[in-house]
Amino acid sequence: MSSSPRRLTSLDGLRGVAALIVVAHHVSLLYQPFAATYMGGDLPAEGSLTWWFSHSPLKLLTAGPEAVIIFFVLSGFVLSLPVLRPREFDWMAYFPRRVVRIGLPVLCSLVFAAALALLVPQIPRFGTSAWVASTSVHPLSIERFLVNIDPLMTDVSLNNPLWSIFWEMAFSMALALFVGLAVALKRFWPLILALVVVSTFFGIDSQAQSFRYLPAFFVGTLAAAMFPRIRTLGETISSWRIGHLVWAVVLVAASMLLIGTWLFPALTPIPAMFLAGFQPIAALIILICCLEWGPLAWLLSVGPLRWAGTVSFSLYLVHVPIIITFYYLFPTLSLPVVAVLAVATAIAVAAGFYWLVEKRSHTLSKLTGAVVAHAFATRGGDDAKAAPAQAEPRELAPDPRA
Repeated sequence: MSSSPRRLTSLDGLRGVAALIVVAHHVSLLYQPFAATYMGGDLPAEGSLTWWFSHSPLKLLTAGPEAVIIFFVLSGFVLSLPVLRPREFDWMAYFPRRVVRIGLPVLCSLVFAAALALLVPQIPRFGTSAWVASTSVHPLSIERFLVNIDPLMTDVSLNNPLWSIFWEMAFSMALALFVGLAVALKRFWPLILALVVVSTFFGIDSQAQSFRYLPAFFVGTLAAAMFPRIRTLGETISSWRIGHLVWAVVLVAASMLLIGTWLFPALTPIPAMFLAGFQPIAALIILICCLEWGPLAWLLSVGPLRWAGTVSFSLYLVHVPIIITFYYLFPTLSLPVVAVLAVATAIAVAAGFYWLVEKRSHTLSKLTGAVVAHAFATRGGDDAKAAPAQAEPRELAPDPRA
């Protein structure tokens, strides 16, 4: 299979699909029975609308937290590939680029969320879902705003999805360590994947979030280190007479594994958490299918899905403040109407946010990286030269924590 950049355009589509799932997830949380499946409460009645979208394969349409795991695996993969190329990687340019590339859009999204909260007061009313109530900010003060822009992300009530940005930045700053370990340990990949499952399980069980989320990034980094072998495997499967059937079965199985804890709601906590430990593995398999299964790669590379992937980070940053604002702005409208209006507006705003903020931050990040790299190089003498700045993959944050 070709290793040209065109082969990776399907990942843009995967980002777009994952971002839309995150949006659908948060819109569904306007509805209290659905919010209760995340925030405590009785299981929905079997056969009800909430049951179908929570405990059947339809859960894939609103599996927001699981989509974040896909984002984490994607970040591990796309950020590691440039480091592994056989040309020098400019680390001194990379770090400031990354901070500006992520930090500026995040800061702007918080200003945007604060402006909406000031324009439309977020005062929970009777019947407000538990998720909406927990995500509402009233009154908004300077102190509350400052807490929300704290890099440690201890309070994300102003823009709920930003919890995942902390882990994106933590991985970004530790990229060299992740890549080094992936290269050194890739021959032991079966053992590494088993340890990922165990780490994720214990991370969920103990609420030790580093053990829960960082393994997903490492899975993506390991895939980047083994990319030639993955391409060979993809070629082999695609050459089989039943290759398409094999890919389809693998994709469906991985998708069901990703939402496995929802398909078996009667599981006691320990088996359920162990099943959730396989989510990074399921996300990795989905990523491989998107790269190597021709028809799926083609579908994800079509215009609308690629465009959704292009603005996915912006959509991730702006959609929840818009959903919450529309909920309070139109108290007399039915929830389905509010949801449609909010989603349409979020997509339109995301397009504007991408052009006005994200693209500018990308340009500024490259300039910042070049300036820092040049300043560092000149400190070492005239002979020291900074390596040329390298293109950085588009970023997408993950889903919000319910």
